[in-house]
Amino acid sequence: METHFSLGHQQNNFLTHDDTEFVGHPPSDALTSEIAAENALITIRQILIEDRRRHRRNALPDLAPQVPVEFLEPLPRRAWEEQRGGPASRLRTALQRLIGGRLDARLLFWLAAFVLVLWQPVVVLVTLFGTFWLVLLGHVIFGVSRMKRLRDVVLGLLPSRGSPRTPPHGLS
Repeated sequence: METHFSLGHQQNNFLTHDDTEFVGHPPSDALTSEIAAENALITIRQILIEDRRRHRRNALPDLAPQVPVEFLEPLPRRAWEEQRGGPASRLRTALQRLIGGRLDARLLFWLAAFVLVLWQPVVVLVTLFGTFWLVLLGHVIFGVSRMKRLRDVVLGLLPSRGSPRTPPHGLS
């Protein structure tokens, strides 16, 4: 089959070949187009199944080495939770510090925030909403650099973990 373009002026051939087709012959197992389409679907299905199997095998973790049963000892529940570091162990350690009287500023802050949310939730929501709008308006009015300097001053007033409190830049 040949294709000719009649543009009325100089013809340009943009194809990488000489624009001819060879006569093809169907494979012996697909003499009609329906059989060829069915064979193609079966082949595609087999390729997809093999691809899924390969991905499933790659997603599985490696098998643990075989260890004799006498070396396996179950952990007590408390040790398991502490090793896992889940919310129950964090709550338990926070309650132990609360009951034991070893309160630090961080724990007191979160305890006060929790009580305030339970006692006056509307006040907390209004405060957060107002703070958001103040920061947004400050960003729009004063610009990014001035808001970053203000953030640095405010963060300089707060004590950082493990270091003594020092005055922020510009407030000596």
